[in-house]
Amino acid sequence: MYLRITGLTKTIRRRVVLRDIDAGFERGAVYGIVGPNGSGKTMLLRAICGFIRPDRGTVSIGGKPVEFNRRPPENIGVIIEHPGFVLYESAMGNLEYLAGINRRFDRVETERLLELFGLRGHEHEKVRSYSLGMRQKLAIVQALMEHQRLILLDEPTNGLDEPSVERFLEEMDRQRAAGNTILIASHHSGELARIADHIYMMADGRLTVD
Repeated sequence: MYLRITGLTKTIRRRVVLRDIDAGFERGAVYGIVGPNGSGKTMLLRAICGFIRPDRGTVSIGGKPVEFNRRPPENIGVIIEHPGFVLYESAMGNLEYLAGINRRFDRVETERLLELFGLRGHEHEKVRSYSLGMRQKLAIVQALMEHQRLILLDEPTNGLDEPSVERFLEEMDRQRAAGNTILIASHHSGELARIADHIYMMADGRLTVD
C-alpha cells in the first residue's frame, strides 16, 4: 500500500475533526473524497502532509512515516484551501521559486501545464492581476509541475469555467496513467464520479467507502 492511514484521530478545540480513520491508497489511482464543508476533508489532507499533529494514529507514504512539521517522505503536489502566492511577483516567478525549493523546476512540463490551462501569455504578469479562476489554474499547475507521485487537491475546480474543468479532468486521467496517486476532496460528486476509481464519503470526521 503506497499511502496508509491508521487510526488517525484529531481534536481541535474540543471538537473531533478526524475520527479513527483507517484507509489505504494505491499507486496509479484517483480517489475522490466527498463531503460538505466542515466534514474533515481539508483536515485529512493536512494530516497526510504532516501539517497537523494527530492525537493518535499514523500516516505513512511508501512505508515511511509522516511526521508533524517535518518534510514528508516524498514530494507532494498540494492544493489546500487558498493557494498562497506572492501577489506582487509574476506567475512564472512564483512557480520557479516554489519548484526551486526542491530543485525540481522542469520548464518544459511547467510550460505544458500553463498552455493546457490557458495561462501561456500571462505567465509574466503579476499574480495580483489574476482573476480567481486564473489563480486556481496557477495553483493546479504548481501542484503538478514537479512530477509529484502523490497529489492532494482540495476543491481544485473552484472558480473554474466549464472548459477548464474538462481540461482538469483530462489531466487527472493523464496523471493516473503516469502511475501517480491522486486524492481529490470536493463536494462536486458529479465531477469526481467521472474520473475517480474509488469514492470515499466524509462526514463528521469519519471516512467511509461509498
